[in-house]
Amino acid sequence: MTVTLEDIWSQFATRLRHFIRGRVADESAAEDILQNVFVKIQQRLGQLRGLEKLESWIFQITRNAIVDHHRQVKPAEPLDEETAPAEMLSSFRDDPEAITLLAAFRRMISELPETYREAIELTELQGLTQQELAERMGISLSGAKSRVQRGRALLKEMLLECCRFEFDRRGGIVECEPKKRASCKEC
Repeated sequence: MTVTLEDIWSQFATRLRHFIRGRVADESAAEDILQNVFVKIQQRLGQLRGLEKLESWIFQITRNAIVDHHRQVKPAEPLDEETAPAEMLSSFRDDPEAITLLAAFRRMISELPETYREAIELTELQGLTQQELAERMGISLSGAKSRVQRGRALLKEMLLECCRFEFDRRGGIVECEPKKRASCKEC
């Protein structure tokens, strides 16, 4: 029995779309990846040995396409410490809420215990990798990762203590409202 590209599309397209969307945030990029996967399937369908391996073969092509996508996405250039606040503020100059949020976020970072504050500042604000952080601080890579993770968790706790957030289904912030508690300096 031979399988056609149309058969594969009707059987796997929806599952592959969900699989890709779970790993790629940008919807249009995910759709492009799905199309590229089917181009690769069409090109290599003659190489498939046995239909019992069809599903795993298709998902391996999909995983590889997702990895290729993430390799091609250029990370944002880290801003240097002196220009970062000025550039951020200039992009928010018409949005007083964004300026307030940026100031609150910087205050919260400054209130972290020193080891976590330094880890967050170096990785999140100055753009160091966790490996570079480990080398600079003279600690193991797992120690650096732990400090960054714990710093992020502490920041999250501070934010959730200060404000109420509403998230969309992908985890993006839809709405942020201050809780106006006495313990929050920003509210």
